[in-house]
Amino acid sequence: QHVMASSSVASVASPSAPSLASARVWRRDSRRGAVLARAQAPNDVASLVTLDRALKQIADDRKKNTHAAASWIDVAGARVRLPRGRPWGFVHFVGGAVLGAYPDVAYDSLLSRVADACDVVVVATPFELGTDHEAIAEDVKAMYSRARVEICAREMLDVRAAPTFRVGHSLGCKVLALLACEDEDANADVVDVDAASGAISMASSSKDDVTQGYFFVAFNNASASDSVMLIEKFARELLKNRAGGGDNAAAFDFLKTLPSIASFAERAAKAAGFDFKPSPEDTLERVRRKFSARKTRMLKFTDDELDQNEALVAALRARFEVYPGTVDTQEIEGNHLTPVFFTLEGMKLSPALERVVGDFSLGDAKGVNRLADALVSWIRER
Repeated sequence: QHVMASSSVASVASPSAPSLASARVWRRDSRRGAVLARAQAPNDVASLVTLDRALKQIADDRKKNTHAAASWIDVAGARVRLPRGRPWGFVHFVGGAVLGAYPDVAYDSLLSRVADACDVVVVATPFELGTDHEAIAEDVKAMYSRARVEICAREMLDVRAAPTFRVGHSLGCKVLALLACEDEDANADVVDVDAASGAISMASSSKDDVTQGYFFVAFNNASASDSVMLIEKFARELLKNRAGGGDNAAAFDFLKTLPSIASFAERAAKAAGFDFKPSPEDTLERVRRKFSARKTRMLKFTDDELDQNEALVAALRARFEVYPGTVDTQEIEGNHLTPVFFTLEGMKLSPALERVVGDFSLGDAKGVNRLADALVSWIRER
């Protein structure tokens, strides 16, 4: 189950390169510059968007479900989960590629438990896949800031004092790490929070966002050419539950196409000659020079071949030799997909979606509970 893709093959769309959804591949020609070539792979291209479309429809159908709609609300483009008790702070969550676009579906079990256990508002910022991770970081930052201001007004919280705990999974860790590198003075003020009572003490500050710390779960920093193959592992895990049920021909057909999809996407990425922005190397160098946070927790799973925590921990330790911050590590049982759990059982899905995905669960409830306990404990330490 090592299957959370740090970047989907659909993520190669960017302002500087054409979208794979249109089956175009840029090829460099030394005499004529960029030459556009058509890739004749209609079946592969159609399959590339199957997963995203299914998840989108699941999210839309869940919003129509009375119970699901009552749990999550839309605020300034973000998906927000209010706690049952009186809130005193915020969790800003950014998920991994593909599933991170639908955090209220894929991460509902994890985030809802944390919200209620700690009485914090969870603001999950979905993002469109792309190669420009800097732009994604700016988008989720702006979305979070707008949502936070609205929620503070609604819940009568002091926008200058209510702390933020930033939590990321897989690619979401990279996105949040880039935010932490934007301004070396972003977290200069020290905030002390009593999680039990919600009491807050802080130095005077003109900042609109008080970041208390970062909790990174299974950091992934793969390059574009390397990460396109991860979609095969992820989609296999997602669909094998349904395909294993017996007679879903659509699921079996999709599974059979996965190797050719991944191969096609990898060839496209290499032919295009582009990578994510910033590159994996540039990301780590930026962390070494600019990362700003008082506290950072790096959590990894015992059975995770996609985890790249070690490289980020080394970069953070180098940074904290000259900047007043700390990083610690934690390991718990699980794999790269452990943060993700959802079930379609009992949901009123549309007939078309029901035929494709049927009635299945993804993930391990016990694993989610272990992760939630670790996250709740970390928040309460602050």
